Amino acid sequence: MRRALIAAGGTGGHFYPGLVTAQELKARGWQPLLIVKKDDPAKARIAAAGLACLEVNLSGLPRTVGPELLTFAAQLIASLRLLSRVARDFKPDLVVGMGGYLTFPAAYAAWRRGAPIALHESNALLGLANTASLQFGATLFWGLPPANGNGDVVGTPIRPELFGRKDAAEARRALGLDPARKTLLVFGGSQGAQAINRSVPTSMKTAGVDAQVLHLAGKGRSAETFAAYKTAGLTATVHEYLDDMASAYAAADVVVCRSGASTLAELTAQRKMAILVPYPHAAANHQDANARVFEKAGTAIRIAETDLAAKLGPALAHLLQSPTTTRFESLGLPPAEKTTTLFVDALERLAV
Repeated sequence: MRRALIAAGGTGGHFYPGLVTAQELKARGWQPLLIVKKDDPAKARIAAAGLACLEVNLSGLPRTVGPELLTFAAQLIASLRLLSRVARDFKPDLVVGMGGYLTFPAAYAAWRRGAPIALHESNALLGLANTASLQFGATLFWGLPPANGNGDVVGTPIRPELFGRKDAAEARRALGLDPARKTLLVFGGSQGAQAINRSVPTSMKTAGVDAQVLHLAGKGRSAETFAAYKTAGLTATVHEYLDDMASAYAAADVVVCRSGASTLAELTAQRKMAILVPYPHAAANHQDANARVFEKAGTAIRIAETDLAAKLGPALAHLLQSPTTTRFESLGLPPAEKTTTLFVDALERLAV
């Protein structure tokens, strides 16, 4: 049985593609071992999938000079040693880094053992961990067309339940929405996005946008967000979080969200027009680069967070009131249902 180490720790944007990749490898007879951060809440999902994981005590590189940098250095050295021992004992036929900060120690351990290394960069800009890991002779795969050149674009693996598209009216009923009304889906990731939460109700009221809203406000932010809609006299269903994103996407005519790579992969699979509000503090401003790829293809409107007050209302009115023709094919990405297969096919060729 062939074995694979998959460094999937970090954000959900790294974890879920790594989990899906591990599931596909397992289905093909491989034994995958997922590398995640210490006390990662995603461990429950890994166990539910019948997969094994290893926790590593490492955090992301601090962006400022201070005591945290010394802590990071100590953690990094310990993680390099730990994963080198794991690679020696586990004897992986392949090591896969999904782009999070755990990618580097995993790639280093693979290099020491002489195992093939694959890196997946889900964003349009190469991240720091992947950049550093390329020195070990890794093969790089892109989830989006790279902003600064050419590359092997395979797309970003997503959960299979997001491949197909449900009936909009049925999805709205299941979510307690009016099946006949135009629907706006708003979310900012698992932690929410305060700027988006505050801007959507006021922008809709100012622009006279007539639509119901399904808003995923983030942990601890649902009450204040619901109150903002009530003050604006708008119909909104507000949750902190929603597991059934397939129904949420199906119910939506338009989406307002951040431009993380996994979110963009889901929008592509669902063929949903979106207003993208890049997270302004993302490393190297990569979310803006991601949004520009979709903006150029004509599949989204990009609005900087600082421009929400002036631009969000008119953009919502335009997309909700005017028929739009989606042009997702112009992104040059493989169909969502083929992405994982194409990626894992490439991984297996690399491991030969």
